[in-house]
Amino acid sequence: MKSYKPKYYLIAFSLFYLFLIGIMTFYFLQVLELKKKEIHTIAHAKIDEIENILSFEKKSKKKDNVMYKAVLELLQKKATIEEIQEKNASYLQFVSLDATHKIDSAFASLGYKIAYRIDLTHVILNSTKENMLKTPVTILETQQKIKQAHRVNTSEWEVEESSENKSNDPCMDCPEDYSNHFTVKQEKYIEVLNFNSIAFHQLFPLLLGSFLICTFIIILYFITYKTIRKKEQEVWSLHNMVDNISHEFKLPIATLKYGCNNLKQEYDSPTVALIQRQINRLERLQNQLGVTSNTNDLPFNHENFIQLIEDLKLRNQTVDFKISWDLAADTIPLSRTEVETILLNLLENSIKYGGTVVTCSLHAKENKLYLEVSDNGIGIEKKEQPLIFRKFYRIIHNNVHNTVGLGIGLYQVKQIVEKHQGSIQINSKLTIGTTFIIRIPYA
Repeated sequence: MKSYKPKYYLIAFSLFYLFLIGIMTFYFLQVLELKKKEIHTIAHAKIDEIENILSFEKKSKKKDNVMYKAVLELLQKKATIEEIQEKNASYLQFVSLDATHKIDSAFASLGYKIAYRIDLTHVILNSTKENMLKTPVTILETQQKIKQAHRVNTSEWEVEESSENKSNDPCMDCPEDYSNHFTVKQEKYIEVLNFNSIAFHQLFPLLLGSFLICTFIIILYFITYKTIRKKEQEVWSLHNMVDNISHEFKLPIATLKYGCNNLKQEYDSPTVALIQRQINRLERLQNQLGVTSNTNDLPFNHENFIQLIEDLKLRNQTVDFKISWDLAADTIPLSRTEVETILLNLLENSIKYGGTVVTCSLHAKENKLYLEVSDNGIGIEKKEQPLIFRKFYRIIHNNVHNTVGLGIGLYQVKQIVEKHQGSIQINSKLTIGTTFIIRIPYA
């Protein structure tokens, strides 16, 4: 019996399981990426909605606007950026706190923790194209600091204005005539700080389902593996039992054969001849189970065929046997044991499964020997036909084995036919009957 080592099952399952985990991980990461985009899209849209209610209005150009005045002071070089930051520190702190409060309130229902920041990146006087800012300046930032910006918006606007001092009265505080045309650029950064917890919460059903599937597959594998191992052990035990029985039969058969030979010398009767033929057949069957014999097997002939059918008639008197030997020669160049094994297994199965009219014929056609056995029994289901040649397989009707036997007869038939490069054809219909057609190359 061919046995597969357990490690091969484990290796095959492990490779399949790793492949499955890889596929599930890949698609989960794809879903996670889509969820990431969805969450940040929602966050950015919400920020856009509440920007107009923030104390800091990025697009305000009024002259009383704190940031507008600061830009003018920078352009007119009345103050450095550090001085402007120091001067407006309280205002920057106020707008940042205000933004923090309003953003947190707006996102409270969604459960998002949002970090938000606006940087002034360029203040360019268009006449000289000079950027007055050497480095970006943060003009608004929530208390939650940005760690990794996931989305950036850039905005800019141009301001062009002029002023002339036409008064004749001296004005010490009035600036000289000026014309200002400048461009301001700023960038907005936003980050959802608790993205992982939000994504995990929303994708938890998917994670749970994937985990349960993986767990179920592992459990199913070990149950299946355990069942296979158990069945392998049972089959191995059955094979071992058959081998042991075959070995134990050797001595009783030899003893019966010796006694029958002595009895035949004293009593020459058909009964003794019948017993001797059955002992010889039993010996041949025992040899088929694995115990070899030193005697040379003779070829099968027409007389053997007639005797085989007559013996079956004695045991099955209610069955109508129809036989045909349509061969030119009285002997065929095949072992008697092998041919008898084929015919007896097919004929006895026909009787066993309800055949009352059994036909057996041997003929030659196109350099092939045809052995045909047909009956009017219960037939074989289509799904059972590929299985009946397996070793120890027996047909089950309504989950019950209705006939006795070990299930090795048709297995032996197949082994013999394949040994001679032959083929087996089955034609069967339920309640109508079955026909076996065996073709073996025949010169």
